Amino acid sequence: MSVGKTSRNAQPFTNVVGTGEATSIIPVGMTLNNLQLQLGFGVGGAFTKAMIDLIRIYANAKVIFEGTGTQIDKINAYRGQVSDASFLDVTFEDLTGLDQVDRVVGALDTSVGIAQLTTSVKINGATQPTLVGTAFETAPQRTASGAVSPFAGLIAKQLRYPFNTANGGTLPMLFPFGKNVGAVIKRVHIFHTNMTAAVVKEDSVVKFERTKARNEYEQKRHGRVPQLGMFTIDFIEGGNVMEAFDTRKAQSVDWLFDFSAADSGYVVIEYLDVLGNL
Repeated sequence: MSVGKTSRNAQPFTNVVGTGEATSIIPVGMTLNNLQLQLGFGVGGAFTKAMIDLIRIYANAKVIFEGTGTQIDKINAYRGQVSDASFLDVTFEDLTGLDQVDRVVGALDTSVGIAQLTTSVKINGATQPTLVGTAFETAPQRTASGAVSPFAGLIAKQLRYPFNTANGGTLPMLFPFGKNVGAVIKRVHIFHTNMTAAVVKEDSVVKFERTKARNEYEQKRHGRVPQLGMFTIDFIEGGNVMEAFDTRKAQSVDWLFDFSAADSGYVVIEYLDVLGNL
């Protein structure tokens, strides 16, 4: 009997303290679609997403997902998810997809090459915090014949890179590309204060060129929700994962970000990638 998607309590977090690193082990064997975190606190306490300095998911001790509580919350809100102060979703499925394949490609099949899966939540400045996880899972990804699905090894990774520019103007950045270290990019989120435009070139050909205003209008037109302080380069605005940017084929990739003044922050990239690459 097939039970479809299930939800169960995740393993309890250890070391849930006001300032420190809480951890939890995720049992392997199923496909993890979403890890939902519920934030709480005791009488007179406080624990908000802004107090989460960093969440990381480790597969075989390799980081496959990372972001602050605020970064993750804004990315989810961009996709159209309603924000709730008590809940934060670490998602490997993408409910903005047009069809089932678009939605589930990248869901974390822990039966394929993963021996250990760990969640780390770094808390800073909370009082009497509580943290409870819920795992939303489906069966391992298999074909009708029982063979491993062709997409089972793809993981919806989320990795981040710091940036700093001392002046306004154009900041060129470099991210992994090419047949040896490249991956498929769904979205790039730049967390900024003064960003005004972006250009992306593949092999010297312009692939993306928009001002902040035009970019946000296009995203709204496709049902996305632009976020304050986050410039998103969305290669799959329409929900078709086949339109994602496959940097494995590129000989060169130029990322050019324009700023009106000095700025610093993080670039958070949503990838589709195999475990052993990035």
